[in-house]
Amino acid sequence: MDNLVLSNLKVLLRSTPEEWLAATDGTATLVTGTDAEHSLEWLNREYGSAFAAIHAFPNYTMNDAVLKHLDKIVAKGNFRRIIAMSEADVMRASLLRERHGIPGLTWDQALHMRDKYLMKQPLKELGIPVPRARKVRNALDVVDFAAEVGYPIVLKPVCGAGSMHTYVIESEKELDDVLEDGYFSGFIVDKMPVLLAEEFIQGQQYRVDGFYADGKCQYITAARLIGTNLEFLSGRHFANALLDAGSELSEKITSFARNVLESALPFGPEGMFHMEVWQRPNGEIVFGEVGARLGGISIFEENRFGFEVDYKMAAVRALCGLGTPDWPSPAELQRRFAGHVVISPQAGFLESVPQSCPFDWVVDYKCKPAGQRYSLMRASNDEVAMIMVTGSSEHEVENRLQEAAQWFYDTAVWSE
Repeated sequence: MDNLVLSNLKVLLRSTPEEWLAATDGTATLVTGTDAEHSLEWLNREYGSAFAAIHAFPNYTMNDAVLKHLDKIVAKGNFRRIIAMSEADVMRASLLRERHGIPGLTWDQALHMRDKYLMKQPLKELGIPVPRARKVRNALDVVDFAAEVGYPIVLKPVCGAGSMHTYVIESEKELDDVLEDGYFSGFIVDKMPVLLAEEFIQGQQYRVDGFYADGKCQYITAARLIGTNLEFLSGRHFANALLDAGSELSEKITSFARNVLESALPFGPEGMFHMEVWQRPNGEIVFGEVGARLGGISIFEENRFGFEVDYKMAAVRALCGLGTPDWPSPAELQRRFAGHVVISPQAGFLESVPQSCPFDWVVDYKCKPAGQRYSLMRASNDEVAMIMVTGSSEHEVENRLQEAAQWFYDTAVWSE
């Protein structure tokens, strides 16, 4: 029996054909996307050795016909598992599992890992701290919610991704600005939208990433977020820095995450996960949201530099039924402190961009080509540059991330 791997093009290309081959033993079927530079012919030529077959579709994330074609692929195959690598594939995979009797997250279970309102309800029942939230369908619903919890509040789609259409509303004036731009009307044609209003949590944000296989947590790490996704979308930068895996804070955050996944949500437990949490000034950890997929931007690469393991490919291998890693605890596994910063494009023409980074503590640097016009991102997944750094402490890494971002701003040349 083979396995079916669903992955957008970006997640696929961030690992080499050799790495995919080692993870799948060449027995998995891949379903992915195409773009102007990566046709099906290119994919077969470059990645064909890693997979038993490759199916690829344009506009992969937003293409509803992908599910229709997937249904035919699964019906003709004999698949052991369906492995969803990216957000767009979580619900696709759940529908196919139910329809064809394949183990893994069902539609209702997967919805708890996508619906930002639904996922919080079982946590509330267990007394796990979550932000106050309400589904909203119009401006009056938002006004009532703001009167109840006070500003600031957050407005976002219930099942959004990449921070699209997400706003932090600091005041009634800011709410008026968002409403006057047609926040609700922009979502509807002939039906009322269901969006989410949520209490804004004051404090420090963290992320937790890893995977489960064979019914237990195989890998889990935590990192501090510096800046926000919304600042990233508006044209600035967004940084992540790994915590000391042996610290009390890391243990507190990862234990919180495991409790959510193992006790509150119908996670399985099996699969990859990416969770965001907050720590209030009083030390309380508050749940943000979670996805049943690989963390975005360069999270797995950051872990690879910090822990010298590739948990992305280890997860794929385990979910393909090819064995789980025999790794020690994260505290024993951690080799160095690492972090990365992603920089969003400006709305303009990129005249020139540095091809290398001058700091010896930069271990990876990627940038989009100059000589092209860019626009502000619609979702937090299309950075113009990524810089990975290491250091001797969390504090040193965070300082270096800021220095690296400023270096890029000082050296990249934009024009209108």
